Amino acid sequence: MEKINTLVIGAGQGGVATSEHLRKQGVEHVVLERGRIAERWRSERWDSLVANGPAWHDRFPGMAFSCDDDAFADKESVATYFEDYARMIDAPVRTGITVEAVTPHAGRAGFHVQTSDGEFDALNVVSATGPFQKPSIPPIVPDAAEVTQMHSTAYRNAQALAEGAVLVIGGGSSGSQIAAELNDAGREVYFSRGCPRYLVQMLPNPLS
Repeated sequence: MEKINTLVIGAGQGGVATSEHLRKQGVEHVVLERGRIAERWRSERWDSLVANGPAWHDRFPGMAFSCDDDAFADKESVATYFEDYARMIDAPVRTGITVEAVTPHAGRAGFHVQTSDGEFDALNVVSATGPFQKPSIPPIVPDAAEVTQMHSTAYRNAQALAEGAVLVIGGGSSGSQIAAELNDAGREVYFSRGCPRYLVQMLPNPLS
């Protein structure tokens, strides 16, 4: 069993940033990532995804994006940026390792962490897996209906959808970008959203 002061789960933006702060404080730690650094940006997002804000807004303090400061970085650029930043700060990231269980120790501080690559005894555990990673699909479409229903994590591009009108439910950055892309592709789009909570001017191609 490997003993460590702090174990960080996830090597996305949160995990990489946490690693930087821990290193500056001299805290021994390790970052475990089930896939690659910024894996969700690489394999669980649509083709044309761009960051929510311009590069000057979404960057880490210690490194600029390779694109123009006012540009909206695409998903591959964002993933590469996180990877380059982790390398720059020498973050102790171990990829291809899935955290299977985290159990508090009985009678003492710390946690027993079971992973696909062994066990850890960690005094602290930081979950940096992101706040919106479990798809929410309300039971709206009956199973017998001949309607394709998918979450934004499964959407890739307009060409991959069957012909016909598309209803996009949800007015966050994902729904807004996807609805705009479908509209630009000439699809008949219905956009269902509540009151938007984002700054519309921050989106590269907002719907009016």
